[in-house]
Amino acid sequence: MKAKRFLSLYAFLVYAFIYFPLMVVVLFSFNDARRNVVWKGFTLKWYGSLVANTELISALWVSLKLGVISSVLAVLLGTLASYALVRHPSFRGKRAYQSFLNIPLMLPEIVLGVGLLSFFVWVNFPLGFWSLVLAHVVFCVPYVMGSVSARLSSLTDDSLEDAAMDLGATELEAFWKVTLPLAWPAILSGALLAFTMSFEDFVTSFFVSGVGNVTLPIKIYSMMKFGITPEVNALSTLLLVLLLTALLARHFLSIKEPVS
Repeated sequence: MKAKRFLSLYAFLVYAFIYFPLMVVVLFSFNDARRNVVWKGFTLKWYGSLVANTELISALWVSLKLGVISSVLAVLLGTLASYALVRHPSFRGKRAYQSFLNIPLMLPEIVLGVGLLSFFVWVNFPLGFWSLVLAHVVFCVPYVMGSVSARLSSLTDDSLEDAAMDLGATELEAFWKVTLPLAWPAILSGALLAFTMSFEDFVTSFFVSGVGNVTLPIKIYSMMKFGITPEVNALSTLLLVLLLTALLARHFLSIKEPVS
């Protein structure tokens, strides 16, 4: 009984440590004060002020667009790479291929940022939105691979693919009509993870963004010189609601997925 109470208390403290800062952000998004120091009353004016803050909304739009494009490209490359590693395990150079794809996970972000900046300058690739996209794809692909590879490895029975090919399907058609639907939950999870990593990235984006491509993390960092305003709290609250909605939708969709 004592052990159970101790574990319950420990779990409560861990969750409080993780989620209490988020609760503070949500609470102060309704605070009728310019600075997040003391509570002065309830208000919704910061949400209206957020809509009028064109710079913050522009940075949000850049981050959303960057996250969607980067995650789509990362899913395409990561899914194909995972399929090659799992379904064709004996090709020459597999270990080197896998190691090179996982290098972005092991590199410090500042090293990755400097390296990508040097590469773009060396090949004379202009720094801008598309340099951001390429940089984000580099570090998002390993996250997709980890999710999709684990799913494909769990599908040890490849008789469905063999049956499809026995009935006249090519390997590509068997992948599209059999393997891909079975791996879809992992692909969706990898896409959400890649989008999250892209959306919150600051260090790599800071190096390769160029001029005029301000992402939301870079914008918030620049605002810290003058103090974080409640508009940022309001934006964070809306993003948190959006994230919770997406997680709930993913949960209910997973309930309906057939068990393979």
